[in-house]
Amino acid sequence: MNLSPQQIAELERINPTIMQGLTSVMPGVDVILRDDIVLISSKDFPSADTNLAYLFRATPEKADALIEEVVEYFQSKDLTPQIMVSPACSPADLSVRLLARGFVSQEFEESWMMFTGLQKAIAPKIDRSVTVKRVESADVTAFAEVMAGAFEMPAEWVSYLAQMLEPTLSVPGFAHYLAFVRGVPAATLTLMRHEQYATIGSGGVLPEFRGTRTIYNMAVEVLSGAKRDGVDIVLGQTTLGPKFERFLRIAGFKLAFKRTGYKLA
Repeated sequence: MNLSPQQIAELERINPTIMQGLTSVMPGVDVILRDDIVLISSKDFPSADTNLAYLFRATPEKADALIEEVVEYFQSKDLTPQIMVSPACSPADLSVRLLARGFVSQEFEESWMMFTGLQKAIAPKIDRSVTVKRVESADVTAFAEVMAGAFEMPAEWVSYLAQMLEPTLSVPGFAHYLAFVRGVPAATLTLMRHEQYATIGSGGVLPEFRGTRTIYNMAVEVLSGAKRDGVDIVLGQTTLGPKFERFLRIAGFKLAFKRTGYKLA
């Protein structure tokens, strides 16, 4: 897809726009949405996916000062500074400046995949042995356990995940789903909605259920619900490489753009 920097910036602003609703129910979460930078942090859940800066847009004269502001912001919270660089960022030599400041380019790029025309799409048939449930308060621990197992997180992270998840149930735009295979919890998926857009994340499958098209069946059902709610454009982010990107292409997604992460060494 040939998106302009302005179009990419619009897509990158969707998640933080929705996440601003978290700050009123999760005191540890900070979401700053400015014209020149987006900052997201949570000292209570110090994962790379949760703590990062992006949509860095400054003039060459102000870029180094903004880099230092980002570094100070994260270090004041005892977090590692991380900046995601996309085609919407400026100045053009931002990556060079980050490397000179001591940042290190991360090995895997983050691909943003986009599905357009959901309203006109016809949902394929799915395996009825896979059932999907929107997560409620009673399901939070099960969701956290499956997510931790799917992403090979330490067992002690389950309680943190549950603590992070519970408050989001009441935030507009957030919806979490748990898939069951013949009644056994098997997969997770999160959908964040803003106007005609929806982003999907936290898509994980327990090892014993991989290769069974569980996540595919789950996504079809979740997106069918999003379609009924007026969503027309769906976004997904992945660092899993060409093999998973190919799976998404088969499902109708196209590569919108890529981001590279830079972490202060």
